[in-house]
Amino acid sequence: MRTIFILVLLGFSFLMRAQDQQILYQHLTEERLGTLRQVLNYRFKGGAGEFERVMNSMVDYTPEARKNCIIGVMIMKFTVSCDNELGDLSLRNPLHYGLNEKVQEFLESTKGMWNTCKDDRYTRFEVPVLFTLEGTETSARGLVTIIGETPGFSCRSDAWYLERFEKFKEKGKSKRALEMLDQLLRRDPYNNSYYDYKRELLGAETTE
Repeated sequence: MRTIFILVLLGFSFLMRAQDQQILYQHLTEERLGTLRQVLNYRFKGGAGEFERVMNSMVDYTPEARKNCIIGVMIMKFTVSCDNELGDLSLRNPLHYGLNEKVQEFLESTKGMWNTCKDDRYTRFEVPVLFTLEGTETSARGLVTIIGETPGFSCRSDAWYLERFEKFKEKGKSKRALEMLDQLLRRDPYNNSYYDYKRELLGAETTE
């Protein structure tokens, strides 16, 4: 009976901590996206709204990405000099299945769509792009959201991976628990709570 009580208490503590971290994460995400929109309003012709509109008109899901339930935030890191020269493009958290290429093609197509500037502070960009599928729950956010049609079957939600992470962790199956976290990190690479869970799990492994 005592063991059951402890397990319930641990589960409740995990849930409360996750909720607190989620609130903080949402606040930081709004701040980050708000700052990025301000910079794009200044640098991109037509502003952040036009940047989103153009990207949505050019980038969509590939059949392979839909069939494999690929959901996640791809982060475009690039520079646009004050003289409007694009450069230094890299993709953090690439999602593959043809999506990387579509994002690269979009960015290259924006040549000539940028305003000049006089301050190098406005030359570096980190733009999160959320790829998600209709009917699939995820807490991830992006400046731009690309929504694909359902592949004809249900894709797994964030909650599904979190539930299995906790079950594997309780059973001492660290490898499987890490697999669940890696899936969540691919979906939401900005979510620090996932990194905290991973550090705790890896730390527990080294002390056993």
